Amino acid sequence: MPAEILENCIFCKIASKEVKSRIIKETGSFIVIKDVNPVAPVHFLIISKKHYASVNDIDEGFNGEEVFKTIKELAKEYKVDEKGFRVVINTNNDGGQTVMHLHIHFMAGKTFGWPPG
Repeated sequence: MPAEILENCIFCKIASKEVKSRIIKETGSFIVIKDVNPVAPVHFLIISKKHYASVNDIDEGFNGEEVFKTIKELAKEYKVDEKGFRVVINTNNDGGQTVMHLHIHFMAGKTFGWPPG
């Protein structure tokens, strides 16, 4: 990854705390913040501290167990574990990814339809 991209990556800056953000939760590999453009009453971003441009760039260093544990903890802490929640990873342009740094949307507090839209 070119250094210029990493230097300009807003999620890298948030994860390194160079840019202030309201941190909801932090683990060894992830930081959780409120989404600035929420589409649900509860809408967080789970951001990888390590820069992966998208899910396509995940390597053996990615801790999938940790991310799912974090999702489960968020659901329980915000009391949506039984009612339900949605987890989304947008990938690249056609997938709706607008920030090229791997992040996972955690959304709850409303009924979501299928297909999403």
